Amino acid sequence: MTESGRSMDAVSGPHAGQPLLTAGAPALAADAALIACHGRGATAQGVINLMEPVSRHGVAVLAPQAERSRWYPRPSTAPRADNEPWLSSSVDCVADAVEAARAIDVPPERTVIAGFSQGACVAAEFVRRNPARYGGLAVLSGLLPGSTGELRSTSIDGSLEDTPVLVGYGADDPRVDRERVAETIRIFEEADAAVDERCYPDTGHEVTDDEFDAIGAMLEAVLEE
Repeated sequence: MTESGRSMDAVSGPHAGQPLLTAGAPALAADAALIACHGRGATAQGVINLMEPVSRHGVAVLAPQAERSRWYPRPSTAPRADNEPWLSSSVDCVADAVEAARAIDVPPERTVIAGFSQGACVAAEFVRRNPARYGGLAVLSGLLPGSTGELRSTSIDGSLEDTPVLVGYGADDPRVDRERVAETIRIFEEADAAVDERCYPDTGHEVTDDEFDAIGAMLEAVLEE
């Protein structure tokens, strides 16, 4: 059941004051957390519904809402500066959700961060800017934002300490470029992430059952620790 959540008052920029919805395990019963970022044109409630197949006992779900249902206005392939201040504000939303999980005694290493499409780009960008050991990162039909030149020169200032990272995409998805997939994987692997690349044939811009299974496995691994 989804709760009303709270306002993200600590977030600055365009997404300030947007809601953070919560669902799944209540605070006193949460042993792990799933932060879910919706795609452009979607909603926090929509991504909570999307992630229903990965629900597990003891997992609290936190879903931030983007202002006007978009995290940033330009394509993800645009230079990062062209998507500011929205991009940094969206990263602040994920940071707010991570702190909300920490406030119920679920630390980052027991938190899985996931996103679909533009939300996947936001989730990936948060981890790039905030390297640490997380329960997992699931990048679904999205990649690190920025121009191709920016990606080629990007490195992460810190270690992800074997954080499992799923990069899943459809072979027929026109929004996911293979060169950018390779650069995204390189960036995370060089920061000590355990990257699991999954390309699905005859699949477009969508989430597959196999990706739901992989996220569920991330959460179960955290719950079994």
